[in-house]
Amino acid sequence: MNPDQYTGSEWQELSKQLTTRQLKNALRRAYRAEAKKAVEIAQQSLASSPLKVKGDTADWKKGIRSHIYSKGGGFLVTVKARGGKRAKGMHTNRKGIMKPVLMWAEEGTAWRKTRSQSKFFVRKRKGHYTGRMRAYGFLKRSEERMYREVESGLLPEVQKAVVKVAAKAGFV
Repeated sequence: MNPDQYTGSEWQELSKQLTTRQLKNALRRAYRAEAKKAVEIAQQSLASSPLKVKGDTADWKKGIRSHIYSKGGGFLVTVKARGGKRAKGMHTNRKGIMKPVLMWAEEGTAWRKTRSQSKFFVRKRKGHYTGRMRAYGFLKRSEERMYREVESGLLPEVQKAVVKVAAKAGFV
């Protein structure tokens, strides 16, 4: 059934028939669909950014990901790294070491400095600066477009998801 056929009173009747779990799953389904669109926008922004590294960038698209809130209140798009065996948001560099390059590129890093006095036998060495990474802000640049797309597409997705859940439950 088409969600456009429902008016206000029919939506209320349908929502009374569905359980809270079914409504929550319908919302999560709609959020997941919209989050997928938002991640694609962020990936396009990353591809058009001037950020370039030597090595394989195949893991960059996987580094931008969404997280749907478990309580059913929305989602976020992030590049924050999570370690472990299934490292999310990590980039494997040329030496095979996993680094959170996308996180650093989004926010930038502070100036780094070595220790001021390292001692090796008698020789002393002064500390020196080792550089910083500038903030590319590819995620921040795409936020406005993501908000626009999600705001316009969320209500039809919710309607579609509710009708799908209702059909699965046998109400439609």
